[in-house]
Amino acid sequence: MRCFVLPVSASQVINCWDETRKAHYLRRKLSTAINIYTREGTVSRTAHESGTWNMVEYDVLRISPNQDTFLKVDYSETPVYLTDLYDRELTEKGYQRIGGINAGYFSNTSFEYGRPVGAVRMDNAWTSWHGHLNTPAYGSGFATAYFNTYDMELRYHGWQNSQWKGDHDWSWWTGYLIDAENAVSGSYTYFADGRQTDITEGDAGVINYRYYGRALTIFAQDTDGQFLLVEFYGTLPEDRVISFLNSRNIRDAIRLDGGGSCQMIYEESLVNLPFEPLSSVPEDTPLFSMDALRKRQERSRDS
Repeated sequence: MRCFVLPVSASQVINCWDETRKAHYLRRKLSTAINIYTREGTVSRTAHESGTWNMVEYDVLRISPNQDTFLKVDYSETPVYLTDLYDRELTEKGYQRIGGINAGYFSNTSFEYGRPVGAVRMDNAWTSWHGHLNTPAYGSGFATAYFNTYDMELRYHGWQNSQWKGDHDWSWWTGYLIDAENAVSGSYTYFADGRQTDITEGDAGVINYRYYGRALTIFAQDTDGQFLLVEFYGTLPEDRVISFLNSRNIRDAIRLDGGGSCQMIYEESLVNLPFEPLSSVPEDTPLFSMDALRKRQERSRDS
């Protein structure tokens, strides 16, 4: 049975890192976000948690996805503040943006400020920056999260220390040809398929955050299928990050941008509302599997 709630006046909470501590203003414009949307008139399946882990403040948005509450990538070729980085067409169709975080990495130079350094896939298509496709070929850390409504798949972008390490499903221009509506590149991984591992095999990317400690953003999914959007507002040793993720039964986790880019917003009155747990995933829902490429090719031929 679907639950309905009366319209509410949402109060937006802004959290970011100002290079010294958790703050409540946005100091940096972004090109890419991972946002949460909920169909108006339904209960947002989003929980918010805040606390301190090893003396570092954190925020977590936990999403239990269904057909009415879901995550998606949003992108703007011209960087904007996170408060303005959302899909207006969706809101015109009767959805609310419940919250979101910064995603991926971007160039911080004056001319190319905001240019994604890695993959940005949105609505089943690669985005572009002034004519250049934002594919995993230009990854900062070479790990990319592909995700649909109910599932996430972490893949390595294909190169390691200038040597080819990809497989037959990988293309230089498009990355992995898997069935993904969204994709965003990160730096490296903490967990993949339930195992603590870095699928980049130690590649550091543009910034080696393993040794250059700053605030950090994590995109993850747990063993129950819930997505987690995580912000730590300060330096946290890698073993402490792992222990935090272990405490939340994480199956997949990728490190996104850090430092002053760490940002989170959410609508205070639209999170932490009671909702029924998801009993099962609909049978016709696209999930990642070994034959995802074959299924996509079959659909292309049929169309």
